[in-house]
Amino acid sequence: MTGFGGAAAIGAALVLLAAPVHIDVQVVHASNGPTHVDAGLEKMRDAFQKSGLHFSSYRRLSQQTVALVVGTPAHVSLPDKTATLSLVPGEHRRPEVAVSVPPLKTTVSLGSEASAFLQAGPHENGQLVLVLTALKQ
Repeated sequence: MTGFGGAAAIGAALVLLAAPVHIDVQVVHASNGPTHVDAGLEKMRDAFQKSGLHFSSYRRLSQQTVALVVGTPAHVSLPDKTATLSLVPGEHRRPEVAVSVPPLKTTVSLGSEASAFLQAGPHENGQLVLVLTALKQ
């Protein structure tokens, strides 16, 4: 390999490392209040029911897209707290995202065809749930 070819390969690797990963982040309140499911949350309700979690109400409190790059966390507001999302450095087949919602700290692998549901703590006689979905680039 020539010096130029090696430099080009390193440059391409740096561009890939710097490319942001776009994540759709929804904050959902799941409770046993009056029956209601916001549009687009039917799959979440079905997945919860299949796993034995039964709520009658699924309300989207917020939705935003965050662009994650290694070394720069994104902050998502929840009622009474903040979630921090960070892209995990390294080579992964799918984006690896570290999520911190005190006291929860976990890492999830996000595919483009599925969402990750993370319990984010109690809220008004129910649970807050973070719904994370990697968007196609």
